Amino acid sequence: MLIDLIKNVPHIEEKIFTTIKESASPVVLFGAGELAWYNLAYLRQHGIEPTCICDNDKEKQGTVYLGLPVCSYNDLRSKWGSDAKYNIVVSVGPQYKDAIFSQLAMANEQNHVWYLRGYEVCGEKINYQYFRENVSLFEKAYALLADNFSRKVFTNVLNAKLSGDFNLYSEIMGKSEYFDTEVVHLNEHEVLLDVGAYKGDVTLEFVKQTGNKYDGIIAFEPDKETLAIFRENIARNKVQRLEIHNKGAWHKRATLNFHDGRSGSSRVSESDFKAVPSTIIEVDTIDNILNGRPVTYISMDIEGAEHNALVGGEQTIKKWRPRIAVCAYHKREDLFDLVLLLESFVPDYKFYLRHYSDNQTETVLYAI
Repeated sequence: MLIDLIKNVPHIEEKIFTTIKESASPVVLFGAGELAWYNLAYLRQHGIEPTCICDNDKEKQGTVYLGLPVCSYNDLRSKWGSDAKYNIVVSVGPQYKDAIFSQLAMANEQNHVWYLRGYEVCGEKINYQYFRENVSLFEKAYALLADNFSRKVFTNVLNAKLSGDFNLYSEIMGKSEYFDTEVVHLNEHEVLLDVGAYKGDVTLEFVKQTGNKYDGIIAFEPDKETLAIFRENIARNKVQRLEIHNKGAWHKRATLNFHDGRSGSSRVSESDFKAVPSTIIEVDTIDNILNGRPVTYISMDIEGAEHNALVGGEQTIKKWRPRIAVCAYHKREDLFDLVLLLESFVPDYKFYLRHYSDNQTETVLYAI
């Protein structure tokens, strides 16, 4: 049984949170970018409220980001004094981490400098209590997986989230996201529905995988700035038979807040969180947009809106039974919820789970 394979262990970063809280010193985030969103939510889940954010970008200094003032590191030191006690949480991507740590070392920073990785992209953390409360749903989804490797991915992802052991991700990491040749086989008459088209990566890979032999591509992308880049990339690569919708996919037609400015992690929201920059966008259902037209393959990465978008495509999925590659890591329930939802639409779908990064992102559920 799945429950016998999931370990009830403390997350390795719990020691960091304990040390920060016991120090009773202020917490400063370093980096006013996308990772700050996740680190801020992660810290707040542990009862820690940062005081401000440092950033090396002069255009960000003197502004307010996520409700916190942004300053330079030098200004922080000047204002607080060289002997001030505080904790720094570096909130930049792995590619920038070493540069920040080197900068702080050269400045002879004497306070604790931490780097956290255990946050969840959606801000909702899976813990063992949550797993036990929903164990029957986890077990049901696990039992629906079609092969042993999918079951290993499922257990490794869960155990990695609970423990913070990122080696568990490396053990299962694949290479061809959305078009994994172990489970996906394309033909010359595919119609791709690219939900969350972003800058065109999936669309361009689809064209490559099919050798430019396909019947059509339909793309959803609600972010106007990103859509402009998408159009440039599509034009540069001379992609044809393409239909674009500047909308988000949802379970109903509506207008919603779209928290933009988060690069690949911009997302729709039914709430209006004032500390987060947002614009108003149109959303609609897959069923409304397609209006009965066929699709053969759906790719979906929409930052936590996957469940609602699939609900909005229920009739399309039931009628045409397209193969589906949907991200299953934005919400803590995704590992079971998306499997069970799609199984309720098409009971004879075969489900495969694959993972494509050395961290908690890029877990993809395939329905074939």
